[in-house]
Amino acid sequence: MSKIKKIKRVLRVGRAVDSSLSSFVERPVPSETEVAVFERVMKREVHEQEVDSNLAEIYSGKNGAKINVQKMNVKKRLGFFGRLLRRLVLLLIVVGAGYLLYWYGWSGTNNVNGLELQVKAPDKILAGEEFSYEITYYNPTKYSLSQVHLELQYPDSFIITSASPAATSGNYGWNLSDMAPGASATLTVTGRLIAPPDSVAVIFSRLSYLPSGLTSEFKKESSASTILSGPGFQVDLNYSATAFINQDNDMGLVIYNIEDNRLGDFNISFSVPADASASVVTSDTSVDASATSTKKLTVTKIGGASWQVSGLSQEMGRQEIPLTYRVKQKANNLEIKVRLEKKLEDGQSYTFWEKSLKPELVNSDLNLTMLLNDSKNDGDLNSGQSLNYSLTYVNHGINTFKDVVIMAVLKGEMLNWESLADVNKGDVQSNSIIWTKNEIPALAEIKPGAEGAIDFSLKLRSFQDSDIAKDLTLVSYGQYGINNQVAKSHDNISNTVTSRLNSDLSLQEEIRYFNSDNIPVGSGPLPPEVGVQTSFKVYWTVKNNLHELSETRVVFTLPSYVSWNNNNMTNVGSLYYDEASRQVIWEIGRLPVSVYRVDAEFGISIIPSDNDRNKILILSPGSIVSALDTETKGTITKKITSKTTKLEDDDIANLSNSGVVR
Repeated sequence: MSKIKKIKRVLRVGRAVDSSLSSFVERPVPSETEVAVFERVMKREVHEQEVDSNLAEIYSGKNGAKINVQKMNVKKRLGFFGRLLRRLVLLLIVVGAGYLLYWYGWSGTNNVNGLELQVKAPDKILAGEEFSYEITYYNPTKYSLSQVHLELQYPDSFIITSASPAATSGNYGWNLSDMAPGASATLTVTGRLIAPPDSVAVIFSRLSYLPSGLTSEFKKESSASTILSGPGFQVDLNYSATAFINQDNDMGLVIYNIEDNRLGDFNISFSVPADASASVVTSDTSVDASATSTKKLTVTKIGGASWQVSGLSQEMGRQEIPLTYRVKQKANNLEIKVRLEKKLEDGQSYTFWEKSLKPELVNSDLNLTMLLNDSKNDGDLNSGQSLNYSLTYVNHGINTFKDVVIMAVLKGEMLNWESLADVNKGDVQSNSIIWTKNEIPALAEIKPGAEGAIDFSLKLRSFQDSDIAKDLTLVSYGQYGINNQVAKSHDNISNTVTSRLNSDLSLQEEIRYFNSDNIPVGSGPLPPEVGVQTSFKVYWTVKNNLHELSETRVVFTLPSYVSWNNNNMTNVGSLYYDEASRQVIWEIGRLPVSVYRVDAEFGISIIPSDNDRNKILILSPGSIVSALDTETKGTITKKITSKTTKLEDDDIANLSNSGVVR
C-alpha cells in the first residue's frame, strides 16, 4: 500500500514539471468498480430530479405558485338537463353551419345550372288528332338571365298549326324575354301527328341563356314522347300467299271498327318493283267499296298509282275496297307494299298505315284457282259453317295437257269429312280429294284455252270446349299433275286459302212466364185471351270463349202486336228500345275472353185482337247477335230460332199453356 501511494506522489510531481504526452500517459485510470459506482450515483441523481419536477407541476397553480393541498375547492358537475342543453346547443351550431354552407355553396339559388325546363305532351293520341306541346321554363336561381333562346326539334310526323308566342326562327326557334330570379313562362305549340299505329313520336327542346355577371352561355335540355294509338279505325289486307305470273291477283283492303276518324279523306298508294303493277279495282273514275252497312266509301283515282278514299264516318259498318296486282315475270324476293297516306295542301304525304306482302310466285300454263265461298283470299269462318269450294282450271299455254290429275288439299282439324258432297265422287285420301279422267272425263285432255271447274262442299264441326287447344286454322289449295301422276312443285299448285275460325259466340234467348225458380215474372191470362194484356219476360245470355270481340250487340225486332214494357236489366253494356225501328238493342261492345258470359232481361206484352183468336202468335222472330272478332278480323252474325206464345223454354207454363189465343 505504501508503495502505491509513493507512485501516485511521483506522478503528481511529474505532471507539475512536464505537460507532455508522457505526463498524460502517466495519469491514473479508474477501475471497473469505480466506474459502476459512478453510474449508479448518476442514475439516482437524475431520478430524484425528475420526481421533484413532476411534483412541482402537480402542486403548482396557474401562476406557478405552490398550492395548499390541505384545502380543496370542489366544482359542482352539470346535471342531466344541463348536459342535454349543452348538447342541443352544440347540435344547433353544427346544423346551422351545414345549412349555411349548403345555402351559399350548393343550393339552387346560387347554382347557375338550376334553370328548370319541362316539355309536356299527351301519352297517347289518334293519328290526325290536334293537340298541344307545352314547354315550361322556370328560373329558381338568384341570377337574372339574358339572351334566352329556345329551340325545338319536332318528330318527323308532326304537322305544326300554331304557336304561342310565335316563333322568331322558322317554326322551331324563339328568342325569349330576359328572366328575373323566380320568373317562369310557358310556350305552347299546337299541331297533329300522322304516323302508323304504335309509333313513338319524340320532341326535343334546348334552352340556352346567359346568367348576369358571367360571360359563359349555359344550356338546358328536355324531351317528351307520345304514342300513336292508330287512325281511329282498324285496317287489314286480305290477300293470297300465292300469286300467278301475268294474271290479276286479287286483294281486299278492309276497314272496320270505325270509331273516330280525325284524318278525313286519305289516299291509297302502292310500292311495287318495276316488273309489277297494282291498282284499285275500278273501271270508272270512282268506285263504291263493298260494305256491311247502307253507307259506303267512295274511292276515286287522283292520278298515277294513287286513289282517294272519301266519306269514312263512324256510322259505317265494315268496308272492303277491292285491289289487284300483276307480276310480269318471276323475281326473287318480290315485295309489294300497300299504304294509306294523308296528303296535305303543300303536297307533303304522311303514311299512317302500311302492309307489306311477299307472295310466292307460280309460273304455269295450266293455272289452278281455289275458291272458298266465292273468295280466293284468306278469310274467317264460323263453326258449323258450310264450305263451298270451287277448284277452277284453265290452260293459258299453247300445249295440250293429257291425263291430268287434280287434287284438292284441305288441312284442318275442324273439318267434318262425313258431310262431303261431291257430284264427281273424287277419291278421298287422308286430307285430300283426287280427281282423274275416270271421275271427270274432261281431264283426259285439256287443250289450249280450255277451262273447267270442280265444285264440292263440306261443313265445319260445331265448336266444343275441348277444341280450344286444337289448331283452328283451315288451309286449302289445289295441285295438278299429268300422265296420271301428281308431282310436288311450286309451279303446279293453286293459290292457298288460309281461313281462321271465328270465336264461339253464342246467344240463348228464352221467353218466360215463370223464371227458372218457378216464380211468376209474367202477368195476365195464359194462354193469352183476346182483348186482355199478357206480359212476359225475355232473357238473353251471350257466351264467348275463344277470342276477344268488339262491336258486340244483340237486336230483337218486335212484331207489330208486341209491346216493349221497359222492365229491363243487364250486367254489361246498355239495353234500350228504338221506337222508330221497333227494335230492342243490347249494345255490349267489347267482350274479352275473360268475360265468358253476360246476361240481360226485359219485358214485353201482347193484347191479342179478334183476328188472333185460335192462333199461336210469334213473340220473337229470332234475335240476332253480331260481333267483330279481333283475332280473325271477321264479322260474326248468328240468328236464333223464333219464339211463340207456346213459351217453348218455360216448362212450368207448358203444363197448362197451349199457346193458342182464346
